[in-house]
Amino acid sequence: MLAHLCAHGECINSLGSFRCHCQAGYTPDATATTCLDMDECSQVPKPCTFLCKNTKGSFLCSCPRGYLLEEDGRTCKDLDECTSRQHNCQFLCVNTVGAFTCRCPPGFTQHHQACFDNDECSAQPGPCGAHGHCHNTPGSFRCECHQGFTLVSSGHGCEDVNECDGPHRCQHGCQNQLGGYRCSCPQGFTQHSQWAQCVDENECALSPPTCGSASCRNTLGGFRCVCPSGFDFDQALGGCQDVDECAGRRGPCSYSCANTPGGFLCGCPQGYFRAGQGHCVSGLGFSPGPQDTPDKEELLSSEACYECKINGLSPRDRPRRSAHRDHQVNLATLDSEALLTLGLNLSHLGRAERILELRPALEGLEGRIRYVIVRGNEQGFFRMHHLRGVSSLQLGRRRPGPGTYRLEVVSHMAGPWGVQPEGQPGPWGQALRLKVQLQLL
Repeated sequence: MLAHLCAHGECINSLGSFRCHCQAGYTPDATATTCLDMDECSQVPKPCTFLCKNTKGSFLCSCPRGYLLEEDGRTCKDLDECTSRQHNCQFLCVNTVGAFTCRCPPGFTQHHQACFDNDECSAQPGPCGAHGHCHNTPGSFRCECHQGFTLVSSGHGCEDVNECDGPHRCQHGCQNQLGGYRCSCPQGFTQHSQWAQCVDENECALSPPTCGSASCRNTLGGFRCVCPSGFDFDQALGGCQDVDECAGRRGPCSYSCANTPGGFLCGCPQGYFRAGQGHCVSGLGFSPGPQDTPDKEELLSSEACYECKINGLSPRDRPRRSAHRDHQVNLATLDSEALLTLGLNLSHLGRAERILELRPALEGLEGRIRYVIVRGNEQGFFRMHHLRGVSSLQLGRRRPGPGTYRLEVVSHMAGPWGVQPEGQPGPWGQALRLKVQLQLL
């Protein structure tokens, strides 16, 4: 017998020939003398539930991802990735047929397999309400209540504590309030929200205002009404009434006084203009109007007398003349903030010539004030001469040449009353700071 006959089978001899009886997984060819591999995977029905791979004399079954091959080697069963810990879920794993899904616990938002914490504290209105502070935690939040409040039973909110139900320090009864409590106190006093003691009640904080148009100043057990400078409080009218400062026998002004609501205006002698608060200015060569110079927006024409707003009084509402002492007075006002330009001819200007004269218009300033040059006179071309309360700007020992000179003249308080800082308000009004431009030809 030849060994190569009927490979993968049994050779059965017959008269003048032979035939092959094939092993399992093989099938005889048409002559029945050779055993061929049988492709089980092409059979119907297929031997495998899912995937089938033919092999020599047999076949292999396999399962897709998410399944396991049963012991029979043919059928597949679902793989539970959750119990076998074959998943990548951050928190919760839910098994499905052939796969799994991830779930996030409350307080988290899912993104694919990841879970992101929800910031509950960013919601508006906040979960802790108006009387607590919210602190975000992983998957939740906690409330920290303000003083006088406590957590509700759920822990997600704050409610008022009734301090009157427990021990307190009130001697005359306890009244619960939102976030605290107050004790009954004697008239004119009220309970402090933190100290639990009786403190003075601020009547000035009541509405409507206790003093009407006047300012209210609280006192211990009471209050008093205070009016601005230049006004007195009228109890019957419930408001502030203007004081006529000029009605007294000795008015506050050196030359004339005109009463205004809440204040007064002091006039100046003829030839002088009012400057600042309480000063009179006169000078030579006042320019008739603005000059065509780089600083023309700062120039001041003495022909146009500017009014300053004092104590809230507009220029059109002010009296233009008053004569308590002298009928020859002037209420015209010089704008002390603008640049005062004086055009002068050097050939007509003597050393004692008064280029500019300044004097106080307030009686309180007489003998207490001097006008000094604080800027622009570094070379000593000019000087201030003081005589009988009048300060005069004159040429100095060193005579200047033709040109333009800028000076700054400031009023100073001097004497036993102290020195008033430059440009700062003092007890007799705002200090004068005058900018002067001399055009010498």
